[in-house]
Amino acid sequence: MEKTLILGKVITPNKIIEGGAIGIEGNKILYVGENKNLRDFKKVLDFKEYFISPGFIDIHIHGAFGKDIIDGEESALDTISSFIVKNGTTGFLPTVLTAPLEDMEKAIRVIENFISKQERGINGAKILGINLEGPFLNKKYKGAQREDCIIPPNIEVLKRLLTKNVKLVTLAPEIEGNIEIINYLKEKGIKISAGHTDATTYDIEKAISLGLSHVTHIFNGMRPLHHREVGIIGVALVKNEISIEAIADGIHLSSYILKLLAKVKPKEKIILITDSIMATGLPNGEYRLAGQRVIVNKGKATLSDGTIAGSTLTLNIAVKNMMEMGGVKLEDAIFMASYSPAMLLGIENKKGSLEVGKDADIVIFDNNFQIKMTIVEGKVVFENLSY
Repeated sequence: MEKTLILGKVITPNKIIEGGAIGIEGNKILYVGENKNLRDFKKVLDFKEYFISPGFIDIHIHGAFGKDIIDGEESALDTISSFIVKNGTTGFLPTVLTAPLEDMEKAIRVIENFISKQERGINGAKILGINLEGPFLNKKYKGAQREDCIIPPNIEVLKRLLTKNVKLVTLAPEIEGNIEIINYLKEKGIKISAGHTDATTYDIEKAISLGLSHVTHIFNGMRPLHHREVGIIGVALVKNEISIEAIADGIHLSSYILKLLAKVKPKEKIILITDSIMATGLPNGEYRLAGQRVIVNKGKATLSDGTIAGSTLTLNIAVKNMMEMGGVKLEDAIFMASYSPAMLLGIENKKGSLEVGKDADIVIFDNNFQIKMTIVEGKVVFENLSY
């Protein structure tokens, strides 16, 4: 196999190597370091003016570019995968939100089939598993989840939704019956997240003791922080074993909250997500989310009653915002969009950072975070060198 050398400003987990180089062969990384005495590489890609980063991993995404995952169409997954790879995302978890059970089951089946298809060849971002957001949520904090589809916890219903690639499930731990669900998911090795929840301090601490380890889009869709009853937010901020999702779009979280998260949580436990919907990548206008009417104005997506309904964010802009609004270093913002989600999924030994032996998931971008090239497992799946 041909060995390729990529020159540029290499972003490692802890620093940026100016005048750096990445060597790849096939789908693996062979070399990471300074650009010197590297004669073994016959093909050289010169991106010295640009940043070379690990590919981003989006663990929470509902749609993009006119397509909604819950529609259960393979063409939708093709479109979403092709769109997000243009914005630096090399791996993602299609996120199935709360909808009629038949629709959820269909969407999951289609995703499983698409994963099998990608094993024969990748032309966009790679599906790394399935994220199940519901249906055992708290209607009080339903957000844009369909209230008529939120149901009481039921193991038999859960079994209908679980397949071999479901990696993450969001539930409201305080709802009666969800402790049994948590125990079942823990036995299956599936990550458990609290979200769309009114969990008190007691509720969340109990859930953590049983295996819950993650919080879905922190501050959004949950009991607010109070200085005497801190609830889910206070516990999640203090306990370093809990990872949190952050939507850094300037709408879901203010710059002060992004700064707060960066100050109190280790970077390994902050995961940048998009929570993006079908309107992402398209103009302002009317769209839908699980059959609900969504209005997008100035990039903000809401239901008819004003409830925020996901985002129109892409991960490259989330990284930019976390750096500029959250005040973190570039390499740390990149870490939150690559290594942190890889850790949650338990795949940090092969993805999430530029290290020898890992998959060659690489993104190259300029100072404005515009993507020049995206490589997924050694294959160039997107390039735009015209700007």
